[in-house]
Amino acid sequence: MASFGVSAETIRLVDSTGEAMKNMVVYLQPKHLVGFHAERAGERVGNQALPLEVLQKNKQFSPYITVMQQGHELRFVNDDDITHHIYAAAGPKRFSLKLRKDKVTKTMVFDRVGHVSMGCNVHDWMSGHLLVVDTPYFGLTDDTGWVNLDSVPDADYTLVIWHPQLLSQDNTVSQEVTLPLPQALTITVSAAMGDIPYQKSLDDFEFLEGY
Repeated sequence: MASFGVSAETIRLVDSTGEAMKNMVVYLQPKHLVGFHAERAGERVGNQALPLEVLQKNKQFSPYITVMQQGHELRFVNDDDITHHIYAAAGPKRFSLKLRKDKVTKTMVFDRVGHVSMGCNVHDWMSGHLLVVDTPYFGLTDDTGWVNLDSVPDADYTLVIWHPQLLSQDNTVSQEVTLPLPQALTITVSAAMGDIPYQKSLDDFEFLEGY
């Protein structure tokens, strides 16, 4: 297998009408694990700087979707001036955290792969999603549908696309790819997308007295 190099594999996602698909998780899983190094040196995991953070900001999870590598820490930060009580009731990591106002933080390690759906017991319209993957080669598409996956060894991979509103089995679609790519790759995702929940209460009020 080729050694690590400084290169970028550039991929764009579009839907069946040719429109860019933003905020989609894209990751690469090696088809042959012999000689594959799951960790990379430095201060980055995948396309993200450490430490990873999910904020509760303006009574929303920010970002709405987070992707991270198995075994790394995620920091929850309350950026609001009110209490949040965030939770995950199912998936590879169940938790319940009360975060008081003004930059209170809690840090957790996610050591199992899978999808973690998050909510808030105080603000029931809040929703956020975390995908934990067992590869360092991942990213989220930008507003124009592009994602760059840096320093990926030349090899055969399964390219996986995921989004919590993707209407397909396990919210994923996948295809086989061989790196390096001869040119930027455009992938048409034929599966439909469901509606992303509206992140705001219709009757915005607080009921925190004594909470």
